[in-house]
Amino acid sequence: MRTGFDVPEVFDDGFSLVQLKSLTLLSPDGDLKIECTAMQASQQRSVHELLKEKLPGPLEGQWAVTAAQVNLYYPLEPGRTRSRVVPIEITSRGRLNLHKFDNKLQAQLERYLVKVGILQKGQTLSAQELPPEADAISSSSVFED
Repeated sequence: MRTGFDVPEVFDDGFSLVQLKSLTLLSPDGDLKIECTAMQASQQRSVHELLKEKLPGPLEGQWAVTAAQVNLYYPLEPGRTRSRVVPIEITSRGRLNLHKFDNKLQAQLERYLVKVGILQKGQTLSAQELPPEADAISSSSVFED
């Protein structure tokens, strides 16, 4: 998540924009937590780009990424002033919000999360369907990248 959310397949699936909207970082000693959100004035730039530009230390240092939100935007529909957004919320403790979406969209989002290393191939969000060795979502490598 330190380098963004690079999944080109989202565009093939009909999304027009991907934005890493927010990151929560914890200092190496655990004394400081910062929550960074790309504001509307950023014109949908990703928070990791803004951090690299304005406050690079936490991304370059040993700060732990503890949470992130990725926004996937559909193309603007005629007659609307805002694009429809699909927010994916992820924490380092393995919490995801994919249960809020219909089965088709959930499957798409799971594919993207496998691509960036948040979920393992074949892993689902249903505890009853998880293989015994996958009782938690692996987040150590994805939040390190």
